[in-house]
Amino acid sequence: MRILIVLLTCLLTLPAYAQDYQTVLDIPAGHTLVNLSATERQSVSQDLLIAHLRYETINEDATTLQNDVNQKMTAALEKAKSYKDVKASTQSYTVYAQEENTGRPGETRRIWAGQQGLELKSTKADSLLKLTGELQAMGLAMSDLSYTVSPETLEETQSAMLEAALQKLQGKADRTAKALGKSKSELLQVNVDSGGFYPMPVMMRSMAKMEMASDLAAPVAQAGESDITLTVNAQALLKP
Repeated sequence: MRILIVLLTCLLTLPAYAQDYQTVLDIPAGHTLVNLSATERQSVSQDLLIAHLRYETINEDATTLQNDVNQKMTAALEKAKSYKDVKASTQSYTVYAQEENTGRPGETRRIWAGQQGLELKSTKADSLLKLTGELQAMGLAMSDLSYTVSPETLEETQSAMLEAALQKLQGKADRTAKALGKSKSELLQVNVDSGGFYPMPVMMRSMAKMEMASDLAAPVAQAGESDITLTVNAQALLKP
């Protein structure tokens, strides 16, 4: 599985003495101003597994329902604490009323429904998958399970790519200067395209259900790769 990581925009300022030329009239005689870009691409192994689970239930009494949800989620968090390399955090908690037919014509009754989510993150996939299986056996249902690239790996990769992209950009500027009969090139400012990440879910081989046996097998997931793309754009001043 390959994922395109599109990047956000930040500004990398080059030497302070670099002048910003607003129009062609600002460019010194014999100089040429060109716009150039360079792109680096790299495939990176996904190293962060994320699971989203939820506990949902219904009851005729709102207080009883909420107590059920609270107790179940407390037990789930206690279970998660025993896995030191898995980060657990609660998600949205929703309780609402709905009308249900009683089977008699024109007669309904009020039923309360509630759910709360739990997010698990870890670079230790085996631990997270084992914990997830135990939580499913406790009655939590899987919402999704997906691999992504950890922020640390993404930052490290982008830093290395930035250096390579800048070298490529400077090389383009130098070659352009030579092709136009200029002796030197200077990058005035560089815009770096970085950021935004859109992970795709990894499909599980076993689907979550509300009724779980105590010997429920843990889910499985296979990491793929993500394509990281970093683009730098610049104005280059070509000097005679």
